[in-house]
Amino acid sequence: MINNTKNTLIFLLLQRKGGKTSARIIEKLLIRPYNSNQMAKTLNVSYNTAHYHFQLMVKNNLIEKKETKYGTFYVATEKLINEKDSFEEIKKLL
Repeated sequence: MINNTKNTLIFLLLQRKGGKTSARIIEKLLIRPYNSNQMAKTLNVSYNTAHYHFQLMVKNNLIEKKETKYGTFYVATEKLINEKDSFEEIKKLL
């Protein structure tokens, strides 16, 4: 059976120019939720870069956007959490 989440991770991390940044974001989101501003500061990238990667990962169902009274946060989906081992394997290839 084809693992769509693993294939998505391979595409996002290995077949795109911004794969390393996406991997750094996933690492952080597997620990706790972040908003675009927090992620930009944590990774020392622009707000637009963090936001772009978040939108790409939401579109591919790796993370979810959560609205709270404190703002918008992004969290890892169950699909991503369940593929943490695959993520770690793919990350080694970067």
